[in-house]
Amino acid sequence: MEIVSEGSQSMDRILKPALYAQAGIPFYWRIELENGLTVYTYKIDPVHEVYAETGRWTKFVDTGEPWPINLPISRLGPRHL
Repeated sequence: MEIVSEGSQSMDRILKPALYAQAGIPFYWRIELENGLTVYTYKIDPVHEVYAETGRWTKFVDTGEPWPINLPISRLGPRHL
């Protein structure tokens, strides 16, 4: 999972997914902070060594892979002390 920030956009959107897919890492999640939190989920196509998007989540992450999860996006925000 990567959190994209201003200084890491190209790394987190292009370079890291390519390197992780080439290494055979089966899942990749990316959190975007622009316009509120959005979680993008990806699964590898092992034949072509690229990721295919499996979800784009703005309210809840609700997926069965790599394990069943139903997580409110609001729980991913900063913690307040």
